[in-house]
Amino acid sequence: MKTNVAILGIDLQNDFTSPTGSLFVKGVDSDMERIVSFINKNQARIDYVALTLDSHQPIHIAHQCYWKDKDGNTPSPFTTISLDDVSNSRWIPQYNKELAIPYFEKLTEKGEVCTIWPMHCILGSEGWAINKHLIGCLSTWAISNNKFYELFYKGYNQSTEHYSIFKAAVEWEGQPETSLNTKLLSLLNSYDEVILVGEAADYCVANSLNDILDECDELAKKIVVLTDCMSWINPNNKRAELIFEKAIKQGVKFKLSTDYIL
Repeated sequence: MKTNVAILGIDLQNDFTSPTGSLFVKGVDSDMERIVSFINKNQARIDYVALTLDSHQPIHIAHQCYWKDKDGNTPSPFTTISLDDVSNSRWIPQYNKELAIPYFEKLTEKGEVCTIWPMHCILGSEGWAINKHLIGCLSTWAISNNKFYELFYKGYNQSTEHYSIFKAAVEWEGQPETSLNTKLLSLLNSYDEVILVGEAADYCVANSLNDILDECDELAKKIVVLTDCMSWINPNNKRAELIFEKAIKQGVKFKLSTDYIL
């Protein structure tokens, strides 16, 4: 009996995958080669591909322009901002000011902070576009096998980070783009096996996987993470390590693309 296989590709966009991208992740060029090779090798066995796109407005809570200190300086990239920083006006929001404290209170409840990133994946920009080698590979797959791929967007709400494709770091009432994407969870769960690849391993991949673990245990058991098709921004990211340990306990498989045959 044929196994129905889907691929979930997380944020395989130029700003992460190109050496000139604003948030290029070291090692991604090799990841892309392996992802393309895996798809080409298994073309006839792949039934569906879902690609996620980090999709930010220029004004975003994790961008430098959103914050200033009392002297008018913006935070450096990779600065972390906490509830204490905002409550004591060490960093002052320039936009959506009424949401800042509630946002950080909710982050604090989850043991999280806000990391400031270089401006990246701005809607419509070259950096937002999907890696051209992947698109070329998927076009060949689609035409040769009468299949199609779909795009899923996240991150365009200004007032919350949105690492996971399934829901934002903070879900705002009345703003459905921040809420749990049950449609995508159900769609992926309709397949027998879901291959997980993407960038970066310790942020958008890990957070997407964590939501699968928390929201759909049945789907978790169908996930195969290709560990050589993703790279880490911070190799010592303890939160991500804990998510992957949790995933193993819930039945997620971790494989190398070079060894895994569909």
